[in-house]
Amino acid sequence: MKKVAFIFCLVFLFSKVAFAGCLPQSKTQIVKQRGYFVLSGNPANFDPCHSSVEFKTGWNSKEKKPLVIGVGGGGGKNDAKGAMAFFRDNGFATLEFDSYEMNGISDYKQNIRAYSNPTRQRMIFPIAVGAVEWALKQDVIDNTRIYVWGISNGATVVANIAALFDKKQVKAVFSEAPTNAGMGMPDNLKTSLVLIFGKKDNYGSIKKDGWRWLDTTPCFKNISIVGAPTGNTTVCNSNSNRQSFTENHNSWFEKQKNKKADIQIWFYEDAAHGIFNPRLDWNSTRTTPTGVTFYSNEGATNDVKEKYKKDLLKYIGNQK
Repeated sequence: MKKVAFIFCLVFLFSKVAFAGCLPQSKTQIVKQRGYFVLSGNPANFDPCHSSVEFKTGWNSKEKKPLVIGVGGGGGKNDAKGAMAFFRDNGFATLEFDSYEMNGISDYKQNIRAYSNPTRQRMIFPIAVGAVEWALKQDVIDNTRIYVWGISNGATVVANIAALFDKKQVKAVFSEAPTNAGMGMPDNLKTSLVLIFGKKDNYGSIKKDGWRWLDTTPCFKNISIVGAPTGNTTVCNSNSNRQSFTENHNSWFEKQKNKKADIQIWFYEDAAHGIFNPRLDWNSTRTTPTGVTFYSNEGATNDVKEKYKKDLLKYIGNQK
């Protein structure tokens, strides 16, 4: 009987942690413009009670684990699954969510390329920020050791998160293959940031050699997002220098280094977009709803995956 009561108490504890502070969301208003879906109203905020949220603490009475928050990109929550499984296998708690579903969009997988990068980031950003704020209040994890990992559109979002939270709140941010269209990159970092690129990553470029860290995009494709830190899209957006081009990520990185920011950039030779991606295709193209063909190399060799994993653990292990 005592054992049953103990199990009941644990179930109650986890339910309380997972569902405290529910923020039910109304369905986001979406309209179609020139072949793309765009938001016509406000995006959703983070709701810890949403069905897409997975908060896996691996809790026990002896140890509170550090947390990694996974932020997916155009593929939603699925983009972060491989990374989050890796972190759990290595002693971390994880927090995952789906920004599309939290915005009331259930069919995005069938229309995935009909959402532009700016629209995706408008949905992902407030939810990712809310996830960090929520995680900081949870006492079943070591909330002094929170890390954030993001991929693609999610990588652009988490790079901006590195400018909103200081090192006491977020130990480090990992931004893998950030996009070069949307909300842009921040001016000033508050915590450690690692940019990660596969040397074969041309995903989203109309040029075969449009490598992710060097590629640019017209300013008119950039947007301002409520609550985002000041960044390089302030002077490069649909209203300012709209026919000019964004600075590439490598140039932005060099500026941050010159500011003495705590930032690194990692390159992997035999890797393209999504190092944790089980798909390996280095000769792929896709077509947008407006008929534009772009390159979309994906995946990495097993050797690169293993090196990436070791690099992540070593970097985290060196964080004070």
